[in-house]
Amino acid sequence: MGIRKNYSRLTTEEQSRFVQALHRLKETGVVDDFARVHARHMSMGIHQTSHFLPWHREFIRRFEIKLQEHDASVSLPYWDSTVDQSPSDPLWKPDFLGQFDGMWRLGRVLGMDTLPTQSQVQTNQQRGTYAEFWPELEGDIHNPPHRWVGGVMRSSASPGDPVFFLHHAWIDMLWVRWQRNHPGAPFVASGQDFGVNDPLMEWPDRTPAHVLDHHALGYSYDIEGGWASPYSIAGGGEAASGAITA
Repeated sequence: MGIRKNYSRLTTEEQSRFVQALHRLKETGVVDDFARVHARHMSMGIHQTSHFLPWHREFIRRFEIKLQEHDASVSLPYWDSTVDQSPSDPLWKPDFLGQFDGMWRLGRVLGMDTLPTQSQVQTNQQRGTYAEFWPELEGDIHNPPHRWVGGVMRSSASPGDPVFFLHHAWIDMLWVRWQRNHPGAPFVASGQDFGVNDPLMEWPDRTPAHVLDHHALGYSYDIEGGWASPYSIAGGGEAASGAITA
C-alpha cells in the first residue's frame, strides 16, 4: 500500500522520481486529459455538493495510478497550506514544483489570497456530521489555495498545475482525519442524485460508496498509524454497513 506523505518529508530521490513521473504524464497527454475532465464537470456537481470529496478522491487516485504506471514507487505527496504559506517555501523551488510554472505556462501569481489557518482546520474537524463538515472544508479550506496560487490553478482546468494534486491530497487527508475522528458517521446527500450510491460524474460505475474506505483504494497517509477504516463495501457497490446512508 502506498503512503502519501507531506511533501516536506520526501527524500531527494522521492522528489526526483515524482517530478520525472509528472513530466512523463505531461509528455503523454495525461495531465491535459485530467484537466479537461475536471473542466468538463466543473459546474455539474463535483463542487458544492456532497460528491465533492468522493469525486476528487476518485479523481486524484486515478491520477496517482497513472504516475505509478510510470514509476511504481511514486505516491502523491500533499501540501499542508496551513503550514507552508510562503512563495519561498521548498514546494516552489526550481528543483521541485517551481520548474513547472514557466515550462507548462501555468501563470502562477503566488500570494493572491489568504491561505487557511490551522485554527480553521481544527474547527472544521470538530463538525459532527458529514453535512456540516464538507461545505466548510470546501469553501473555507479548499478554495483559498486555488486562488492563492493563481493562474491555471484558479481555473476550471486547475489539474493542469501539478500542485492541484498535492493540494487535493491534503484535502483528502483531512477527510481521512475526520473519518478517523467520527467513526461510522454516515454519508449525507446534499440533494437528489448526490447520495452514497449515486454515480460519480464521469464514471457511471463508481459511487461514493466505492471510495469511503481509502485503504481499499490502495493508499494511506503518513498521519494514520495503525488506524483501520470503519467502512466496507459489499458486492455491487452497495453500502455494507448501516453506518452509510444516502
